[in-house]
Amino acid sequence: MKKLLLFSTFLLVAFFIVDIYFVGSSFIISTDVLKAQIIPDVVEVEFESWKDLKNYFDEIGYYSYKNPPNIIVKRLPEDLSAAPIAVRKEIFVKVMVPIIRKVNSEILQERQNLFLALEKGQSDYINYLMKKYKAKNVKDLLLKVDVIPEDLALAQAALESAWGTSRFAIEANNIFGEWTFTPGTGLVPKERPENATYEIRIFPDLISSMESYAMNLNSLPYYETFRLIRAGKKKGHPADGLVKYSELGTEYVELVKLIINNLP
Repeated sequence: MKKLLLFSTFLLVAFFIVDIYFVGSSFIISTDVLKAQIIPDVVEVEFESWKDLKNYFDEIGYYSYKNPPNIIVKRLPEDLSAAPIAVRKEIFVKVMVPIIRKVNSEILQERQNLFLALEKGQSDYINYLMKKYKAKNVKDLLLKVDVIPEDLALAQAALESAWGTSRFAIEANNIFGEWTFTPGTGLVPKERPENATYEIRIFPDLISSMESYAMNLNSLPYYETFRLIRAGKKKGHPADGLVKYSELGTEYVELVKLIINNLP
């Protein structure tokens, strides 16, 4: 068994009701802080076998997804596919929930800072986020700096990584099927077409894959419909905005919805 305490930090998790009123090109922002919680001692761990990881979760009393511990699993056990199906899915969800929530808490912190910057006219921070999220204007930025629905992220991670057992999930910490077009920097799929040049991106750890996935959904033009649905400006399920995520198109969307409805 391999278990590492890598760092201790503090995360601010805050939930806001935000009213944004647009008048011409100007806007008024009203924020109401409902709940703020400091999450201390975020710990990264890694285990060589699924049994050791499961035993660790049992030892620390990690039984409920609603209140997961402040544990970030750095990478998935290589033998996860050997676990019984129900146990495999349970372990995968327990690994992913804290990762998703940590990344979302960081996005939420950026969103809070954005509101404060807008109220105080702090253009440097606003311009920094505009560049980071490739936003066209402040209205577009407010649509982009927002959290990823947890069930959506879980379902896509499960689908793209075969519940954490795919070659790319194990060897590249890539749980969302992200490609790279820089030759020699990723893993070459065995089934890649002869004339194709894409590779599967390699990440240093699982949370880096989640961070990249969240940034893609929040910044790339292909997912504008997802962002409009998330903001309540367009009707539909958030997954309806993922038609361009896969070559499967609408079939992919339905697969994601099916997994969401059947998550452990």
